[in-house]
Amino acid sequence: MKELQKFSSIDVPLDYLEVIQHCTNAEINVQNELYIRIWSPTDCIEMNEAHDIQKYIPNSLAIGDDEGGKALLYVDGNEGFGLYTVDFGDLDIEETIKIAPSLKALLIDSVG
Repeated sequence: MKELQKFSSIDVPLDYLEVIQHCTNAEINVQNELYIRIWSPTDCIEMNEAHDIQKYIPNSLAIGDDEGGKALLYVDGNEGFGLYTVDFGDLDIEETIKIAPSLKALLIDSVG
């Protein structure tokens, strides 16, 4: 976790840190509509670097994916700070779609 906190250009959200204490790299079905995978801190660093996420979307942190070509990331987008999706092939802040204010809201409060 410390390596991720050093790597990240944003404060790593506490709800992400809480979730990864219980599980990482697991497929999570959200409202029978979406499968997401939350990456471990090591995988976060590797995937953010591999896809140059911060180059294309500064001040963001990808924390997972939907197993269908979209990244799940924290960023201060058009609708304020929160959890957004964006295609790995179209990494642009203008292409992000907000799905929830936080990971906790998405997974526990069913927001999104």
